[in-house]
Amino acid sequence: MQVFDLFIPSHLKFGLDVVNRIGNVASEYGNKVMLVTEGILHESKTISRIEGLLKDKGCEVFIFEDVIPNATSEVASYGGQLARSSFCDVVIGLGGVRALSIAKCIAMLGTNDGDLSDYLDGKVVTRPSLPYIEIPSTPRNPFMFRDEFWITDSRTRASRIIKLKENTTKYILFDPILTTSLPRRYTATTVLDTLANAIEGYISTSSNFLSDILFIQSIEFIGKYLINAVNIPDDLNARSFLSLGGLMTSMGLSMSHTGACAAISYVLSSKYKIHKSLSSSVMLPFVMDFNITAVPNKLVKIAQALGEDIKGLTVVEAAIKSVERVRKLIIELQLPVKLEEFDLNKDEMINVADEARKMDSFNYLPRTCTSEELYAILQAAY
Repeated sequence: MQVFDLFIPSHLKFGLDVVNRIGNVASEYGNKVMLVTEGILHESKTISRIEGLLKDKGCEVFIFEDVIPNATSEVASYGGQLARSSFCDVVIGLGGVRALSIAKCIAMLGTNDGDLSDYLDGKVVTRPSLPYIEIPSTPRNPFMFRDEFWITDSRTRASRIIKLKENTTKYILFDPILTTSLPRRYTATTVLDTLANAIEGYISTSSNFLSDILFIQSIEFIGKYLINAVNIPDDLNARSFLSLGGLMTSMGLSMSHTGACAAISYVLSSKYKIHKSLSSSVMLPFVMDFNITAVPNKLVKIAQALGEDIKGLTVVEAAIKSVERVRKLIIELQLPVKLEEFDLNKDEMINVADEARKMDSFNYLPRTCTSEELYAILQAAY
């Protein structure tokens, strides 16, 4: 029997309109709330809605909406200073992966001494964070059930993942309705990013029978509902199943790890300001292709979960079907298929490979991947 470790202390509420409970949830931890979010959510009136729900329960709300696209550690450091000086009781993160990571970082800085740069340089987090509540606005966050956050070091543009004390996230309100405000293209890329996370978590050497069940179900939901959700933005049934797939992927990643695709997309986002989900969707089929010989049986199951007919095919042929299906999805959604579409310098790919290879996820790949091999994958994807 395989040994695995599962620790998910956060209280989770999932479903339509669960965000209406935010006032009750936040007031359990105090009445001074710092809401960390991204200004784009003003367009859908999501920020004003959350603010109103909090104020209705007597909370004093300080809105920190400096999480612009490609925000770095500088923004998080400033937010941390404000959290300390305002003596807030609880931090709420509202938005996508970057906004939620910065919010989680601010919650940490609210109780721990020093600047964020100290922790990027190796200082260990010693104190529990301020109570942190998470409200995702996209159907994915690989750090949802992990005491970690992703940040771009403003000094070097390096992509970093920082570990926190256990039980940082107290509550998660995952409401599929919030994802209906996403534009068509952003819906497509964030769900494909979820698919990449699910596939890499599934083929990781750190996966187990429980995480595998979660990942495969997530992949099946994405394969079945993605096109409808993109083409019919107010299809709440499709949005709910995609959000559920994102939730399952996040739960699976509390036991497993992402891989080369995620590492590359983090580096490209930090160094070249390319949206993580865009580069992730480009890299996914190339990373899957690299791993065919290492985990062919798992790729066969991915093909089946995505609805491919593999009757009469050999294991390798069926595994290739999974890669082909992902490529078809990318083309159908009219998303970039090559890195050259981002106006990157091909000569820079060796530096991207070297930077990505330093990330911890490379300890859990199904197939050993050197910097040179990773460079070859990037060249193929260029």
